[in-house]
Amino acid sequence: MRLEHHKNFLTLEECFVLNAWVDEGVEKKWLDVGISKGQSDYTKRFTSRFYGDRFEYPQIVLDVSNRIRKFCGVDSYGLIGDHGRDGVVVSCIFPGGDVYAHTDPQKNMYSALRCNVMTRKADVGGQLYVNGQCINIEVGDLHCYLASNYEHYITTVEGETNRVLWMFGAYVPQEDWDNGVIKVGAH
Repeated sequence: MRLEHHKNFLTLEECFVLNAWVDEGVEKKWLDVGISKGQSDYTKRFTSRFYGDRFEYPQIVLDVSNRIRKFCGVDSYGLIGDHGRDGVVVSCIFPGGDVYAHTDPQKNMYSALRCNVMTRKADVGGQLYVNGQCINIEVGDLHCYLASNYEHYITTVEGETNRVLWMFGAYVPQEDWDNGVIKVGAH
């Protein structure tokens, strides 16, 4: 399994601005209830996934998306644009919430390459597991993997602080990722 991890990809200031938008989005219902295994109205995790018609992302989100796609070498590949808005989804997990083990869908035989940045960390919990392996990510770190090819989940968020994750990426041929045709950071 190829997983790219780049520390401090976003600055703390950028994370602060993105988190402020999420906090406003939760209040104004730009983000709303998510889904969990067996639950269609999961109130412990809000997302922009189903609600892209309710808002416009600020320019910083579009700029970060473009920067990530270029850095990850996927700016010529198709956006993961069948949910969310502008190929971007944001998730806010509240204390007591998690993300159940799943794989993302493929599209037309292409794999979903997720290029994610956590901009707010839970006090406790909220750990990412990919293919059974705990991935230790910190605020501002960029991490990329084929979310449609490897089961992943987030452990229960505990404490007082919600966990915020921004998801970017592209649909790519699995072999381009696995064989290093897609070169991260070489641009």
